[in-house]
Amino acid sequence: MNLKSLLFGKRGFAKSSAADAASGDIDRWLDIYRGGGDWRYTRKGGLSGGTRRVATPNAAKALCAELARLCFTEGTEIISVDKETEAFLKKTLDENRFFERFPDFLEKAFAAGGGVVKVYSASDGVKLDFVGAESFVPTKWDGRGFYGGAFGSNITENGRSYVLAETQEIADGGLVISNKLFNENGREIELSALYPKMREETVIKGLKKPLFTYFGTGAGKNRDCPPLGASVFADSEDTLKAIDIVFDSLTREFILGRKRIIVPSYAVRGEYDEHGELKRYFNVNDEVFEAFSTSDTEELKITDNTGELRVSEHIEALEELLDLLCMQTGLSEGALSFKSGTLRTATEVVSRNSRTYRTACFYRKLIVNGLADVFENICILGKMSGELSRNALESASIRFADSVCEDEGTKIERARSLYASGLISKPRALSEIYGVSLEEAKTIVKEDNND
Repeated sequence: MNLKSLLFGKRGFAKSSAADAASGDIDRWLDIYRGGGDWRYTRKGGLSGGTRRVATPNAAKALCAELARLCFTEGTEIISVDKETEAFLKKTLDENRFFERFPDFLEKAFAAGGGVVKVYSASDGVKLDFVGAESFVPTKWDGRGFYGGAFGSNITENGRSYVLAETQEIADGGLVISNKLFNENGREIELSALYPKMREETVIKGLKKPLFTYFGTGAGKNRDCPPLGASVFADSEDTLKAIDIVFDSLTREFILGRKRIIVPSYAVRGEYDEHGELKRYFNVNDEVFEAFSTSDTEELKITDNTGELRVSEHIEALEELLDLLCMQTGLSEGALSFKSGTLRTATEVVSRNSRTYRTACFYRKLIVNGLADVFENICILGKMSGELSRNALESASIRFADSVCEDEGTKIERARSLYASGLISKPRALSEIYGVSLEEAKTIVKEDNND
């Protein structure tokens, strides 16, 4: 059952011709990320023909994993000036295993050009759904963001496959959420077959934006669907192909360059297999002395005909191509080197003002903006369910665990010093320290003064 055809095919649930065309690029990028690619098979040698798989270090996955590690590290914290909001967000994120799932989502988003984090309510609290770009279809958008989208989820129940398709679109009355269920033959069936309590259409009044957030890579625009992003290696496919060619050649160097011993024909033994065919071999453990009738000593010589392995040349070529890939994707030279290794600490990255540092800061800004929207959606549903009080703030920020973008201690100390010397106001100092907007900081100061 084709998920894409259900979402935007001829009988599709959501209509978006641009997104339909863009799906080809997304599928190709994900195929490369998973170790595929149209160059990953080559013709075999010999008369039988056929193809064999090209050996690959999968540089595309290594690149996406490195970017995800740089942009979101373990120990990242959620901070809000409203302690109730902070506690609720931390509880919701922990219950959804956010800090385990988000890095994996981010790695795949770098490969596919983006991804979606959808927030929804369940009987046991607010839930997060991490949706890949291949399962998302934008239906309404403008220069400020998305106002509608369709999602598809593959479901297996009692050995049968289903697809749950959902759309979210902003209308005059608020947010309209529609759901449909399809069986393994692509035929629509009743939602009650699997979800007896789910409605086909729900309207949440008062909302002016959908409950999903699109995380684009910022590495470029998808040529067929501009609101979607492009893979970080979209313009580096030729380099990835060259890396695989060299790596495959290095692997074949060891296969074809194995030790080869030339022995006299009389030293080769023979045995018949179960099919009656004579199989010849040279017994390396044969220690029996035998007499041969020959006067030519060359005929008795066993010769080592092993070729020299060109390992250094291959490694140098791989290093050059990996550096080229780094240059094309915004990383510093050597960031993907398997020989010299990456920069050891975040402080070293900052001190060198490297391309890696600037790229990490660029992507982190996009991630921060996206997560701020996710946190707001979580708080909105928290208030609707009664888990969060009506007066609680709907905003929070994140504090990264390392100092790639800026050392937090230095930032806080600078804000305190400027406030103590009278150069900035108290709201401005709170804004710098906690990472909240100036308006939110003014609200907190006003509430403290009233108390």
